[in-house]
Amino acid sequence: MMNKNIIYIGAVFILLPLAAKGQRDNPMNAVIKSYEQGYFQEVIAIAEKSLEDTAGFAQEEIIYFRTYLAFSLVAMGQEGGAIERFRQILTVKPKLELNPEFVSPKIIEVFKKAQAEFFRATSNGGQRPNLLFEKGRPGKFQGLWRSSLWPGWGQSLRGDARKGKILKWGAAGVAAGTGLAALGSYVSHQRYLDATDPGDIEAKYKTYNSWYKTRNFTVNLAVSFWAYNLVDIIISK
Repeated sequence: MMNKNIIYIGAVFILLPLAAKGQRDNPMNAVIKSYEQGYFQEVIAIAEKSLEDTAGFAQEEIIYFRTYLAFSLVAMGQEGGAIERFRQILTVKPKLELNPEFVSPKIIEVFKKAQAEFFRATSNGGQRPNLLFEKGRPGKFQGLWRSSLWPGWGQSLRGDARKGKILKWGAAGVAAGTGLAALGSYVSHQRYLDATDPGDIEAKYKTYNSWYKTRNFTVNLAVSFWAYNLVDIIISK
């Protein structure tokens, strides 16, 4: 009985370091860590080595290897190689889209080229490239409710990062202006109510009236800005 326990404990001490080493040596973890640290050459080397024999990887892992490989190739200025990797991914997932909230415009630009080449190559079989391109995008409803909370959010979600950024900053400016006008209107109104001298009352009323008109203008501007932002989502393709 004691011998069996000794053998069992010995096996545990042997297998645990091997399991830990397996986790440390996981190439996917190494790829992600190297990419986050900006070591793109390491990402390329590890990913290409791993893709030489994919028997031990699931399809999703293979896609992630090629994704990080393509991202790193773009970062290293190797656009042709990145397009080829993106096309390999699209062969498996033709509806794939990149999220502009987390992926740089340069990578998305190269990905769009890969999409165009891929769908142009497959269009001879009767597929409609534009239709396939659109299927991967979030729907209008997803963009609509986000943009109703904050302008530009829905546009960014649906792939128009530039317009989304402009609308987000515009909304921040309009909101700040409206808040300032509301505060100015409130303070000037209180001062007008507190005034007792006839001459002072007239001056303070003029100040309050000016702030009141400014507040109304900024409120109307904010409503118009939000409405434009929602209409833009609705009429977008």
